[in-house]
Amino acid sequence: MGRTGHCRQHILDSGIGVLSCKGYNGTGVKEIVDAAGVPKGSFYNHFASKEAFVVEALEKLASENLKTIESYFQNGDPSPKKRLFDFFDAKYECQKEHDFKTGCLFGNLCLEMSDENEAIRSVTSNMMCRVVKLIAKCLQEAQNTSELAKEHDPIELAEFIHCAWEGTMMRMKGRRDNGAYKVFRNQLSRFFY
Repeated sequence: MGRTGHCRQHILDSGIGVLSCKGYNGTGVKEIVDAAGVPKGSFYNHFASKEAFVVEALEKLASENLKTIESYFQNGDPSPKKRLFDFFDAKYECQKEHDFKTGCLFGNLCLEMSDENEAIRSVTSNMMCRVVKLIAKCLQEAQNTSELAKEHDPIELAEFIHCAWEGTMMRMKGRRDNGAYKVFRNQLSRFFY
């Protein structure tokens, strides 16, 4: 990657960290360039606006996150139930490492910006839909291995689980503890044999 590409990636990576902590409205170009250690002009050499930056940052993060999520659901473990729980346990551990302060950047920005910015709403919604599809596929596999009752519609259950997970992250962030995860995991386990 050339120097220009490296600078762009560095700004994206640094800005994602700031966005995760401060949200869209709490993050200005100054905070992004300060975190990246570059002059403001460097930001505008790569991005037309803060909105353009955020959309590109979310698309980059979505691509990376989907690869990670797919690695959990396609890891070769014969138990789809175990893959699903391993995924949520890993996401929980990530939240715990950050003292429950970050939540889900996609969920946070969706709540903050969906009414104000169509481009951000679209990227966050698309990412969440893709995650739901991956969960649904895992649930279908769980039905095929008799770990999940056939009476459950995998797509609807996946949507429910994802919504419950987003709410769990919000509650962990608000309470700064793992109580919501204990409830989430306990209730999720009730769907499986």
